[in-house]
Amino acid sequence: MNKFEGKMQRAKCGMQNQGGLGILKFALCTFHFAFFILGGFLQANLGAAEVQDRAEAEGKMMFYAAFNANDSKTLIDAFKQLYPKIDATFYRATDAQLMERMLTESRAGQNLWDVVMITSFYGHNMKKRGLFAPYDSPQRKFFRDGYKDTEGAWTSIYTNYAAFGYNTRSVPKSSVPKSFTDLLKPEWKGNIGIDSRAYEWFGTMIKSMGDEKGLSFMRELSKQVQLRNGRTLLVQLVAAGEFNGALTAYSQTFEQLKPTGAPVEWVYLNPVFANIHPVGLSAKAPHPNAGRLFIDFVLSKRGQEVIRDLNRIPDRSDTPPIQPRLIAGITPAFAPLEIIENFERYAKTFHEIFGGR
Repeated sequence: MNKFEGKMQRAKCGMQNQGGLGILKFALCTFHFAFFILGGFLQANLGAAEVQDRAEAEGKMMFYAAFNANDSKTLIDAFKQLYPKIDATFYRATDAQLMERMLTESRAGQNLWDVVMITSFYGHNMKKRGLFAPYDSPQRKFFRDGYKDTEGAWTSIYTNYAAFGYNTRSVPKSSVPKSFTDLLKPEWKGNIGIDSRAYEWFGTMIKSMGDEKGLSFMRELSKQVQLRNGRTLLVQLVAAGEFNGALTAYSQTFEQLKPTGAPVEWVYLNPVFANIHPVGLSAKAPHPNAGRLFIDFVLSKRGQEVIRDLNRIPDRSDTPPIQPRLIAGITPAFAPLEIIENFERYAKTFHEIFGGR
């Protein structure tokens, strides 16, 4: 029973009661309405059971993953514990490598993968090329706007949030920045590292600040920073004291170093760039029901807890990260469609302002 049908049934009961047909008819109508609801509930559960039956009949599921092999295996193993009749396997690579592989397979007429987890830029391009089959998983209701495609093509399973990390031995508490404009102070000149290919961060911040103000800020920031290749390297350089601070690296990377005794800390400067990781079903999945079942799992509370235990920040609204501070008080900024559609132009502008290539 959908919402519209439920409203109509309640309206009918109300009309019959107001029409003076008596308590008996109203009671019968109320009973019918309750039975109608129960029938819808049972139908939904039978639907889920049917998906599982069909998935187990398919017997296989291939997951293409843009994160490391250990994490991919952990997620697959957790799925197989729930559904041992499905031989779930994975292939992992970088997002660019995965995209190239999927396009090559598509051109060759090979349909090998069922589900992919990739980054936002490539996720958008996959949807645009028709490589995703829409799937409105019942678990999607637990994900906020911005973390899921409005047409059901994908849902993000975890997000990396860009923070400003700093060396606690070099930066006194009084000098910790509270806004992006604080980074333009003379004390930071030459002491900030940023990733040499932070194109989505760059474009998203410009749009969040407003084009004119954003570009002006970036030109001033370019006088303060040095480029390095890779966000993880930036964190390591801050810990080693080679930079006093770093932009564009992720909060959880700094957080993971702290238990080792590394002299690092981080703060969010709003708006916070949110690098989502969409998961989607192949439009030509060889095992579509097993793929849907896997998506339901990774979006479920149990699946998101597995992702949380991998020291990642899950996107499900009722599954906070291990350190709640990782999502506290942030205003997430997602890469606008304009940035993704005009990626090369923003990359060119980035290098015109910051240099490098």
